[in-house]
Amino acid sequence: MGIINQIKYLLICILTVTIISCDSNDCPLNNVVYSTYGFYVNTADGEAKVSVMDTLTVVAAGTDSILINRMYEMSSIELPVSYTSGTDTLVFRFTKKNKEVFEDSVFIDKENIPHYESPDCPTAMFHYITGIRTTHTLIENAIVVHPNINYNATENFKIYFYSLH
Repeated sequence: MGIINQIKYLLICILTVTIISCDSNDCPLNNVVYSTYGFYVNTADGEAKVSVMDTLTVVAAGTDSILINRMYEMSSIELPVSYTSGTDTLVFRFTKKNKEVFEDSVFIDKENIPHYESPDCPTAMFHYITGIRTTHTLIENAIVVHPNINYNATENFKIYFYSLH
């Protein structure tokens, strides 16, 4: 084998190794997971989904993070979940049409579960909800519907408001 054939063979080997070693990176574009809250009232027939007509602002307690800013006429919301804290504290601030303000705090107890897609991807944090509690200004009760918070968009919590009679 001549020197030119050896160089061709070497180039083919290098090209083949380069092509084989390249792989596609299937990392999620956004590795933040969101929890979904549905809004309900108890009725004589069970429960009914409702739209909150007041202006709603949701903040993460102890931070300057506004998660929802002045939203109205909604029957559900999606909120991000903290990475490291064992309990997330959210303040739901309701502003009535007459500018009267009511606040309820929602406390979400959870276990944080690191999730690895591949060595090339950053770690995502999934969560398992162990409990939820609230203050009771406008919120009557809150329950966990689906305790696993991951990339699957599903209603995780039901927030029940006091019925207006």
